[in-house]
Amino acid sequence: MKTRTFKTLVLEVDKQFAMLKFNRPDFRNAYTDEMGLELLEALNDLAAPSVRSVVLTGAGADFSIGFDPVAMKEHIDEAPMLFRKATGYLHQIIAELRRLPKPVIGAINGPAAGTGFSFALACDFILASETATFSSNYINLGLSPDGGLTYFLTRLVGPQKCAELVMTGKTIGARKALDLGVISGVVPPDKLLEEAKSLAVYFANGPTLALGRAKRLIDTALSHSLEEQLEEERQSIIEIATSSDFKEGLSAYVNKMGKPNFGGN
Repeated sequence: MKTRTFKTLVLEVDKQFAMLKFNRPDFRNAYTDEMGLELLEALNDLAAPSVRSVVLTGAGADFSIGFDPVAMKEHIDEAPMLFRKATGYLHQIIAELRRLPKPVIGAINGPAAGTGFSFALACDFILASETATFSSNYINLGLSPDGGLTYFLTRLVGPQKCAELVMTGKTIGARKALDLGVISGVVPPDKLLEEAKSLAVYFANGPTLALGRAKRLIDTALSHSLEEQLEEERQSIIEIATSSDFKEGLSAYVNKMGKPNFGGN
């Protein structure tokens, strides 16, 4: 295992999957500009072809409570400038996380509030500890959301339920989030990382190029017309037809060889 330690993050690469961990447990993994710059750097590492799946989690008892409230209070008189700079980093990170052509698994170990909720929603699969909670929370501070929260949440639960969660700032538990379709599964706290790593290994052994194209198609599905999406699907399957993994998968299926040995290319 290769470990890279930042001031606010820890990045571990274990063979073909990586674990990226928010690492400010004493500050509830609150987001700062420093964390934003380090996340952009870490994303460069995650983009390497050798990394075929990613787990995103938090150190300690929290996933992330969002923007650091202490930093906000210290710069209250310059709040517009603060948020202009901070969201510039944040929104680039969220976009690049979504553009990663590989599965990203959120292992939500505790409260995910505000920007922390946005980070969770940017993942392809969200596994939550039974102790995890989710909250938009911005409205409780007199703010509107950022980090793509309204984009992701509206698509998951619809405008009415999104409005309820965002405009009341209410906190929901992991079971409620599962019932609403916000997350993929609920796991006992002591099993969370084990389950997330197991899923990461499963995807790391899969057809990476096809998984990346599928992720992209899912992202465009709600913004395209039927004809546009059909064309996207057509172009994707044509591109993937040249891959070694397609040849391996087809050969294994036709020759009844069992599970294909996908190489990720």
